[in-house]
Formats: sequence, C-alpha cells, structure tokens
Amino acid sequence: MKFIGNSSSIINWEELVSRLRTEEGRFRGSNQEDDIHENPKVAELRKTWQAAGYEGNNAVGWVDYEVPEEIIAKFAEFVNAEPVGGWITSVPPGYCVPWHYDITDDEEQLLAQGQPLRFTCHISQAKFGQVFVLEDHVFANEAQGNVYQWSDWQQWHGGMNMGLEAKFLFNFIGFAK
Repeated sequence: MKFIGNSSSIINWEELVSRLRTEEGRFRGSNQEDDIHENPKVAELRKTWQAAGYEGNNAVGWVDYEVPEEIIAKFAEFVNAEPVGGWITSVPPGYCVPWHYDITDDEEQLLAQGQPLRFTCHISQAKFGQVFVLEDHVFANEAQGNVYQWSDWQQWHGGMNMGLEAKFLFNFIGFAK
C-alpha cells in the first residue's frame, strides 16, 4: 500500500458525497442475492463468512453507488492510470463489512490486459468510528481526498462504522499509463 496524495484540489468530494446522501444506492449484505453469486469465488467467500457466523447477521451491510464518468476521468489523471472503472461504497452507521476481497466476473478479461492497479480514496469527511482496514493498516479519521494505491488489486480488506454518519470510499481500478 502506498499513499499517493490528496485529490481534493481536483475533485469536489464534498459536493459528490452530499448528492450521494440523497440517493438510494444498492444495499448489499451477507444475505443479498447478487448478480455474481454463480461465481465459484463468491461461493467460497460466502462459506468463509458462514463459518465465521456472518450469514444472516443484520449488521453486515454496505451501499454501492455508481460513479459519474467525469469523476473517473479526473481521478485517472490524478493517479496517472488508464481507467477500467470505479465504484463508491458507503458503510452506514452500525454496519460492518467482513474481511473479504472484491470479486468480478470479468477477471480473466481484465488480467489479459495486464496487471490492474487499484486505488481507494476517502471521500467523506473524517468522523469518529469510521474504520477501513487494508493489509496491516487501520484507516481512521483519514482526511477527505486522501488516496492510497493497493499492493494487490484483490487485497483482503474490511471495515466498520461505529460512528453516527455514513462513511464513503471511492474505489478505482485501472492500468499504468
């Protein structure tokens, strides 16, 4: 994991987060039926969660949002990468996202293009109780706009929100220019 810098001077994250707070997004959790549940990797991950007692746990949940293309383009320029895409994840107060790695059905096509790069940007204002864990680092009270490059695009990670407001993260995948 590597700190890249703060992107707040090129992207108005506060404006985007304010807008997202008024949108519904797509709630996800331990029980949701998912468009990629037929993927064997998802089935294995679900078995891991079941063994740990997360299946049926109503405290497991997050909300996914689509990202405007202009945000993806500006961010790609900031990190000097060719964009593949991105998404925003929000963890509402009282919810956790268990230890996992992100799975995509187009992994073979993605890897055929080269080694993907992954970045995460903390896009909401820092608030007490909002935690994101990646590798051996626990992110808490991270400045809005701070960007980190992952060591591996499918690194295991998780998070929780014991605060009073939703936490928002922007996730970006691309290739080195």
